[in-house]
Amino acid sequence: MAESRIAVVIACYNDGATLPEALDSLKDQEPCEIVVVDDGSNDPDTLEVLETLRADGLKVVRQENGGPSAARMAGVRATTAPYITAVDADDAQAPGALARLADALDADPELMLVWGDVETFGEVKSMRQLARNLDPWLITYVNEVPAGSMMRREALLETGGWQLEGGYEDWDLWMAFAERGWKGRRLPFLNGYYRVRGGERVQARAVTRHAALMAEMRCRHAELYARRRSNWRSSKAPLRAKLLLPLVARLPFASEHTRHRLSHLVSHPLHLLRVHRQSARSA
Repeated sequence: MAESRIAVVIACYNDGATLPEALDSLKDQEPCEIVVVDDGSNDPDTLEVLETLRADGLKVVRQENGGPSAARMAGVRATTAPYITAVDADDAQAPGALARLADALDADPELMLVWGDVETFGEVKSMRQLARNLDPWLITYVNEVPAGSMMRREALLETGGWQLEGGYEDWDLWMAFAERGWKGRRLPFLNGYYRVRGGERVQARAVTRHAALMAEMRCRHAELYARRRSNWRSSKAPLRAKLLLPLVARLPFASEHTRHRLSHLVSHPLHLLRVHRQSARSA
């Protein structure tokens, strides 16, 4: 049997209620290496689900709780396929999407990162507006590259992989790709489904951590931020974004989180309006 070209890494922390759905979505893909990393789950129902999956022959790696970055990297070390994608335990892949992503990497050796469109479900249902390419200027303002992107193993390992803890681990990784001048591209098809949930407590925690995480990313990718001016000239971002994002970043008296929200509004005003209306109807 030929070796798989795709490794799917799923980090699981007490996600027993949604993990089976995520795994079911992989049945409509080409044969892949699949590894579930139990990130120190302590929920009895989740532990039972994981034990059943292990008994059924699925590769399950258990570690002490270390967060999504550590769990994903444990999954990477447990696989060998040349292409890697991370699927959250509460999300799902669209039928046939992984093969199409891998085909794009096969066809262009210069491509290091690819992604497709993402549809949200749960508290909000909408199509997410995503970046057309990995833009070294735009990525320092907003992250429009989805978590479920597919990348080359050697590229992931060269950057050190997912490292940031407490959030924005994907955004941090895409910055590491961008500062190396690597090529990333959006493909025009449905890649996967992203569950929106969390409520007020999760949102409050995100606000609290945002400024610290942004400061850490600026430190980790100081060279990328230092090249903002030169990257602005070559950026293919919409003119609206190129003119307004630098102004938003310098707004006096606005918090880091407020500037972040305004940056997303600048990037996709109509999309955010549709999401707001959908949320209002669901309330």
